[in-house]
Amino acid sequence: MDELIKEVIPLLQYLIPGFLAAWIFYSLTAFKRPDTFGQIVQALIFTFVIQSLVVGLGALLLVAGERFFSVGMWDRKSETLWSAVIAVLMGFLSCHIASSDKLHALLRKLKITRQSSYPCEWYSAFSTRQRHVVLHLVDGKRLFGWPIEWPAEPARGQFVLEYPHWIEDADQRFHTGAEVIVIDVSKVQWVELLKTIG
Repeated sequence: MDELIKEVIPLLQYLIPGFLAAWIFYSLTAFKRPDTFGQIVQALIFTFVIQSLVVGLGALLLVAGERFFSVGMWDRKSETLWSAVIAVLMGFLSCHIASSDKLHALLRKLKITRQSSYPCEWYSAFSTRQRHVVLHLVDGKRLFGWPIEWPAEPARGQFVLEYPHWIEDADQRFHTGAEVIVIDVSKVQWVELLKTIG
């Protein structure tokens, strides 16, 4: 049993940075977590990239230590510390890349893909067009407001509208009296993203 533990602990130390990066990514983005197998595969991919960067950083620091100055020994503790630092940075960087659509915009420009980095078209429409909306509710009412939060997918979640107004038939707006209103997406039939003025 002790031998098994001695073998498992280094393996976990090797894999945990990849799981940490994947956890950060799924905690801070609107992407759905894949099934267990998919999560393990993504964590392994993160682990491969992180460990490759740690090996490269270790070699670079050893060369710098031989030629210029040494800041300490490169040992297992240093590798573990740098693995954790790189995992956190990689998790945040992957969140930024997925949330900003910059990488996919470049790939679209190069005609490599037509996809965006957003989890679905619904989320993309709201993320790329920040403007007032009109929610057409299933009961025929219309609600105007500024979306400060919206569902990550069209099937579940809530809209949070700031300074909401009900719209009557003659396109007259009546303030609801609320600063913010929360509407379940199941009550919404469709959404208008209004043109910006100016």
